[in-house]
This record gives sequence, C-alpha cells and structure tokens, in this order.
Amino acid sequence: MHILTGLRGRAGKKASGQLVGLAIAAGWALASCTLLAETDPNAGLPPCVDDACNCGDFRDQAQAQQVLEAFWGDPHQLDRDGNGAACERLLALAPPLEAETYFSNSAHVALGNPSRAAKVNPANYLIEKEQYVLGYSRDRNTLLWASWWLGPDWLGASRRQDDFRPDGSLPAGFYQATPNDYTGSGYDRGHMVPSADRKLSDRDNSATFLMTNVFPQTRENNRGPWRELEEYCRDLVYQQGKSLYVIGGIYGQRETLPNGITVPSRIWKVIVVFDRLDPAVADITPRTATIAVDMPNSRQLDDRWQTYLTSIDRIELATGYDLLSAVPESVQAELEARH
Repeated sequence: MHILTGLRGRAGKKASGQLVGLAIAAGWALASCTLLAETDPNAGLPPCVDDACNCGDFRDQAQAQQVLEAFWGDPHQLDRDGNGAACERLLALAPPLEAETYFSNSAHVALGNPSRAAKVNPANYLIEKEQYVLGYSRDRNTLLWASWWLGPDWLGASRRQDDFRPDGSLPAGFYQATPNDYTGSGYDRGHMVPSADRKLSDRDNSATFLMTNVFPQTRENNRGPWRELEEYCRDLVYQQGKSLYVIGGIYGQRETLPNGITVPSRIWKVIVVFDRLDPAVADITPRTATIAVDMPNSRQLDDRWQTYLTSIDRIELATGYDLLSAVPESVQAELEARH
C-alpha cells in the first residue's frame, strides 16, 4: 500500500511543475557511503568515539565503560579519578525499550516508532501533528525524536512565520516551554523539523515553530553542518526529484537550562531516499540509499556534515531506539549496518 497516497492532495499541478522545472542535474550526488558497505572499525561503539565523548553522551555506565576499555590511555577522559571505572554517576544500565502499545495511523511514522512512544508514559510521549510526529519527554522538556516526509507536496513559497510559541496540546502536568526560556541561554532555538521543510502553506510552516519541535542547539551547529545537511536534503527533492523519509533526534546531556530544559550533547538524523514521489514500504530494498549522521551539539565542530556520517546501527546503540522497525528485518539489517 502506498504510504503517501491520500495523505496529502495539496501538491497538485503547482508542486509538480516546480519539481519538473527544478529537475536538473544536482551539483551534489548522494554520498557514496550511503550506497556501498564499508568496514567501520568502531561499528560496535557509539558515534561519539569518532570525535570526542563526554559522560553526558552515554545512556548508562556500562556503555561508557565499554568505550573506556576500547581505547588505551583514556583519550576521552572518562575515568577522571583513575580507578578504572568510567562515568560512575551514570545509571548502571539503562532500561530496555518499552513494549509497543500504541499504533499510529500517521504516515510520518510509517517506517516505525523509534522509541515506541505512546500516550501514557510522560517520559516517552507521542505527539502527532498533521505535519510531523514527535516523541517527547516531560522529564527533559524537549523532544526525543521527530519523523516526517519531505517531498514536493510539502515545499512551496510560504514565508517563514517565526511564531515560536508553547504547544498547548501538551497534557496537564507538562511544562510548556516558551521562547523566553532560550533568551540569554547561549543556545539557538533549534528546529528538529526544519521550517523550510514545511513551506506549502503558512499553517504548515507555523507548525514547525511550536516549542515541542525546538531544542537548545549551539549556534555553530544550527547554522553550520546541521543547516548544510537540511539544505542538502531539500536539494535532493528539488534538483533530483527524490522524496525522503526523515527521522531526527537528540540525546545525552550537555547541561540543563532554567525550567528544566535539557541541552542535548548529540544530534542525529537518518534519511531514507526514495526515487518515487509516492513511495511505499515495499520500495525499500538493501540498495535503497540512506544517510545517517550523528554530530556533537558543540561550539567546535567541522563545517561539513559528511564528517559525521555513521551507521544507523550505531545511532541505535547510542539512543536505545529501534529505527526503521516497519521495514522487513532482513532489509533492515543491511541498511542499518551500512556506513
């Protein structure tokens, strides 16, 4: 069954015409590492080991200990007291992924619900919008992840609304973050679902400015490699006629802002690239192009998003999520191991 058919009928001739007019040879090609398997020497370790790990990057002490023991000399400085134990203040072992109890009809989670978010646990709460779906945490006062489709039927000429505001749909007992919570914090109000990915109408664009879709992001990240990756994704749609299924998220803890808003230490994104404008789950094969990126939410990082390419497996290792869970397991295994 086509997962977009009937969901959005608003693209029409205007969007199709836009796509034809822009379907010229792209200046960039898909990174070759999304098409061919490569040997990753750090395949069994979280992505932070490729740049710089901090104790706030890990789900639990056991994972930090694994990294400590993998590298001679403790280059990440995880054992500051020299007793052989890494990041001792972390939980010994993170809880396992919750059982799946809620099944959404939204096409934005057609390839799976990464954290198995539902409508019960406030630390893993599902928020469904017409424009995207979020997993949200009351404990962190931020999103956990978001997933959304990106194709010509979501792109247009609507102006950026810039109407940051609390999300009144949050249940009672949830703190409703406000734009002022970020004022003077030293962090940008970073979108997970980009404003420019939802420009067919003012209403669609406005939905991206709800504070549930916002997280504390360093200026250097938000306006550097993260923005470059967002623009690359839109180029794939505009210039190569692709449609994308995107999952993005945050994890770890850099610090906590007033009102309990957690600043994440890492930001990740997984993109599944389709050649068809009306794709189906059945279109996904071991040869389907994917992009997986995990980068530090820091002020010192490389300007090129390609520097932070990784595998889906390693993002799952770092987050504890089950990505692309609706894809047949044999196909999943090949896609997720690829670097």
